[in-house]
Amino acid sequence: MEALTVARRLPGLRRAWPRADGSMTAELVDPAGGVDQRLRAVRISAQGVVEQLPYATDPALPGLSPRLPGRLVVHRAGRRAVVLQDDRALKLLRPGRATDLPPGAAQAFGAIGLRTAPVLESGRDHLATALLPGRTLHELGDDGAAGWARLAELWPGLAGAPTTLPAHGPRQEAEVLERWLALALRHGALDRPGTLTGEVHRACARLVDGRPDPPVAAHRDLHDKQLLWDGSRVSLLDLDTAACAEPALDLGNLMAHVDLMGLTGALSQDGWRTVLDLLDGVATAMAVRTERLRVYTHASRLRLVCVHAFRPGSRSWLAAWLEQSLSAQGGRFLEQGRSGR
Repeated sequence: MEALTVARRLPGLRRAWPRADGSMTAELVDPAGGVDQRLRAVRISAQGVVEQLPYATDPALPGLSPRLPGRLVVHRAGRRAVVLQDDRALKLLRPGRATDLPPGAAQAFGAIGLRTAPVLESGRDHLATALLPGRTLHELGDDGAAGWARLAELWPGLAGAPTTLPAHGPRQEAEVLERWLALALRHGALDRPGTLTGEVHRACARLVDGRPDPPVAAHRDLHDKQLLWDGSRVSLLDLDTAACAEPALDLGNLMAHVDLMGLTGALSQDGWRTVLDLLDGVATAMAVRTERLRVYTHASRLRLVCVHAFRPGSRSWLAAWLEQSLSAQGGRFLEQGRSGR
């Protein structure tokens, strides 16, 4: 039995990560509650054999231990774990994989007024950053309108600002999308795989063949759960993937996630329209060409189809998201496609 089929039958499945060899890792919580409501990491072989690791234990992550104070919120077997403590987020990694954030990342975003988490401690197998105040813009929904407005005021400051971050060009972004498609196909995760495959290839060609806009500092995983609002300041989380890229990369990814918020009801239709209007204004202020914004937005939507195919919480809306992503072609979702929430 294939790994994804087995994963979808596991009680308490929270999320899963596919591997190119057909195996997977996953996180579970006991749906019955009690002490085993704690997060547990699972490995699933390509043949569907399940191995559940003991709580907060992983031979590949020597810094992880059930004796650590705090709450385990992420455990990707063999790769990483995150423990939230009183004053910090502690990330545990394989020895030699724990490094400081990309040089210049905090400075680039801090220079425009965004708050980022300072590094409190780092070692060969761990990285600790300070906890930041506020709630995510995803959690706030329509109540986060002021946070979105403040982000829209600040983000154009990246245009023209010098940065020392490593380059991430259109070809690298196309490779990310192609890799997610390959994983989804390998695991049989997709409805209409042929149609999606053709659309992904066309989107990648448009990414690579089009004339790029001048690059800026980019987060590379910018979405509503990476942004905190405390009523006065916007904070930006997880700078691990920061790079120098076209401004349409972050804006397109953010627009795709805002569309997803609208589809799932995390934003009302009025809220969805308001946020997209703000982001359109950011694109104009940064001189982002419409063509590049459309292709990056479309590529992000297609990538999210593949990513969420492995997440159990998407089952109620993934088919609608696929249909709308195929029809939107980089523009705003059709109003009639959003009316049935």
